[in-house]
Amino acid sequence: MAARELRQTVADLAATGTTVLLTTHYMAEADELCDRIAVIANGAIQALGTPAELRHHADGRQVLEVEAYGVSDDRLAAIHALPGVREASVTVTGAAQVLTVQSDAGVDVQADVLRELDGVRLGRVSARRPTLEDAYVAIVNRVDAPAARPVEAVPA
Repeated sequence: MAARELRQTVADLAATGTTVLLTTHYMAEADELCDRIAVIANGAIQALGTPAELRHHADGRQVLEVEAYGVSDDRLAAIHALPGVREASVTVTGAAQVLTVQSDAGVDVQADVLRELDGVRLGRVSARRPTLEDAYVAIVNRVDAPAARPVEAVPA
């Protein structure tokens, strides 16, 4: 109840023209309440814009969600290595895990993902459009990705 009241208070203040600085890790909350969002990673602003502008960081992606029970780190790594997969993560919700896989648009990874989950008890499987949270993950992972190293020629 307190979270709902806080969101309503912020919305009411913004409606009167008051500027509100809100810090949150909940992208659905930011999407609902904020006109502009700054994504901060590694101590610096990595992206700044409206929720719609930030969602463009996930353009060209599709999202597959699989409710599963017992996704190991090895299986997650194998899914992340599949062709066309850009991001793969697991969120624990009660007894279930929700595997979220972002892939390139036009690349159907569902069959390959389900093959990697062979033997894991599955629930709901659904595809959806990317959200602001998906864009946030894309932005932060782009920043955290290891820098490309130049290839050095070694004399024979």
